Amino acid sequence: MSSSHYQQIQRYFSELIANKALLAGSKLPSEREIGEQFKLTRITVRQALQNLEAEGLIYRQNRRGWFVTPPAVVYDPASYLSFNLYVSEQGCQPSTQKLAQQLEPANAHIATLMGIPEKTPVLFLHRRRYIDQRPVLIEKMYINIALLPGIENEDLTQSLSQLLKNKYQLEYHNMDLFFKSTSLPAHAANDLGISAGQPGLHIERINYLTNDENNKQVLEIDYEFWRHDAVTINISIRD
Repeated sequence: MSSSHYQQIQRYFSELIANKALLAGSKLPSEREIGEQFKLTRITVRQALQNLEAEGLIYRQNRRGWFVTPPAVVYDPASYLSFNLYVSEQGCQPSTQKLAQQLEPANAHIATLMGIPEKTPVLFLHRRRYIDQRPVLIEKMYINIALLPGIENEDLTQSLSQLLKNKYQLEYHNMDLFFKSTSLPAHAANDLGISAGQPGLHIERINYLTNDENNKQVLEIDYEFWRHDAVTINISIRD
């Protein structure tokens, strides 16, 4: 396979996107149609499209085809703005789908992070989050129900920060954040409808109820898996 062949396809679609002849969210022709247009093999076409995907210009949705990537949202994970709020403020439409919810005994790792006895009941919440109907983020959360009694009976597709404020008169105070650029694990890729091994961003967040370093009460532990092309991280630090 000559590199000039798939680079020809890359240049063609890069220029269409740059010139806005293909707009964000537009669907590309099928791989078969592109191959026929350029008289190239399916393997060469797929290589070109995968390179464009790595550059963040297009993305593939399983069983639906290739699409032009929308602009990434700017996300400050150190802020306490909810997903719904910061996505809406950037002119996009957020939505959330609850994939699973159950009470389960805390395993040794979660119990240690929360500072609770192992096998203490916690609420596990698994959500898929969308921007303009595109799945971009998978959340797997463990919630300390001892601090939030009855939360399992609430609508957990809504903003949890707003739920804490409105129902419990509580707010997040401290958080620990861990970032990792990684290939998306199979479970997250499957939930996002993309192939396993695609690049992504993994964020682990621990939210605390108080500022007291000697009495850290963990409200929730949140594991996020983002599409790499859906988000730009921007953390503001002020003196």
